[in-house]
Amino acid sequence: MALSRRGDYVMRAAIALARSFEVGAPRKIRELVAETAVPRTFASQILGDLVRTRIASSRAGRDGGYRLLRPPTEISALEVIEAAEGPLRAERCAVGEGTCRPEGACPLHERWMSAVGQLRDLLARTSLAELAGLGTRAQAALCVPPPDLYASPRQSVRVAEGAQVALAPDVLRSALVARSGRLGPLVGAAWRDGAGPYVGLRPARVASAPLTAACALWPAERQDGAQPADFSLAWRLSGPAGASRFEGTLTVLEAPGGARIQVSGDWHQDLDEGLPLTQARLEGLASAVVLGALRRLVRTLEGSTSPTPGHGTSSAKATSSQAADLAVLP
Repeated sequence: MALSRRGDYVMRAAIALARSFEVGAPRKIRELVAETAVPRTFASQILGDLVRTRIASSRAGRDGGYRLLRPPTEISALEVIEAAEGPLRAERCAVGEGTCRPEGACPLHERWMSAVGQLRDLLARTSLAELAGLGTRAQAALCVPPPDLYASPRQSVRVAEGAQVALAPDVLRSALVARSGRLGPLVGAAWRDGAGPYVGLRPARVASAPLTAACALWPAERQDGAQPADFSLAWRLSGPAGASRFEGTLTVLEAPGGARIQVSGDWHQDLDEGLPLTQARLEGLASAVVLGALRRLVRTLEGSTSPTPGHGTSSAKATSSQAADLAVLP
């Protein structure tokens, strides 16, 4: 048994809506397409399955979009799958002898029915919130590989950068939770914009060279159920200057006119004999990429979340070349 392509797409869309549920604002279809890689031609049908089964709602207009009708903790994986696939049951004989029926059952009939029942029970006990969290933790695991993979010589520097955001702290935290695990393209774009002067390559070479970026942001767990002030942040980059990784913390602080995002952590750079980096250049590279990523994040959050009345604009200004929307993680 396996999900059909439609079932796969519906599950992706539901998980994306779950991750943005706390923000409260409906999600545009173009945002969901970019985040989930669901083909644009099928997206309205896929989201229509969730609306038809009362898992999500849709609203037309400039402020419209799609959102879940219930918290992700109250929606089961079984509901989502059956929204696309119909009732989850074995309708064909396990050994290919036509429609499954109690009379004249094949030798596998009883065991097969039992397995299907157990699968239904497991999916019914699994919430959409759990699946959204598992996806984030899986992305985090990709960003921080086991220590035995760090065999090549490397340099490390400490980085600390911050940016002002024109959002209330609680709104900002919810928006960050909604975007956990989807920041790879943002970090990659920041590297392309800021790396040239430090790695000794021409800007055109930096822009055209192959680059992979995996990034994850996941909230610190709170026993009292309150919104986290701190998030763990990690990413891995592999490009023309070798491989690097960042491991640190993102903290949301109250600030006049909104909030402030503060990022601090360690940048580890694998040494490339062809592109030696002095400590000073490495410090410059790390600061430029972290600050560039922060600026892009601020722009994205302020552009997709309505500012709290009375709050001003962000002090983290970004140039047009730094403007980039979040996309699906490569």
